[in-house]
Amino acid sequence: MGGLIVAVIVALVLVAVLYRMQRKPADSQPAADAASEESTLPEWLEKMQGLVALNATIREHALPQPVIAQLEQIFDELRRLLPDLNDNYEGSELCWTVNRMASDYLGRVVTPYVALSSTARDENAAEFLESLTGLENELENIGDLVRNNKEGDFKAKAAFLRVRFLGDESA
Repeated sequence: MGGLIVAVIVALVLVAVLYRMQRKPADSQPAADAASEESTLPEWLEKMQGLVALNATIREHALPQPVIAQLEQIFDELRRLLPDLNDNYEGSELCWTVNRMASDYLGRVVTPYVALSSTARDENAAEFLESLTGLENELENIGDLVRNNKEGDFKAKAAFLRVRFLGDESA
């Protein structure tokens, strides 16, 4: 358990360091501007930290390996999408929807499954994996939209995802 906590802390520090390295200010920028830039971390980084915590939770509760593997693929896809969407498409419906998937939906799906007894988890694993596959497929589709800069398709995809995964929550 102690090793898990250390791993989570190391992961959080690593994410922050990688972000700062990626966003390192230019040498010509005044020192005051650089200090203020480093002190304001982006909103998506908070969502990434939530995913790290959720990852720690699934490992702490010793979920079946296929479930952990599928969740890790979802975490990885969200890790790739969140910075790009929030930096390049901030304010778009798709950005809002993916942020909600990372910060709210995934936890609402995983937490009840984690709370089940190991017998109940085994009985419900196939159904749970199927729902994770649907989420993973949608995240891959979103990745394609972002990679290919298909901004025109963002609104339609966001509306579909909002209904499918968030129950048409609009705020």
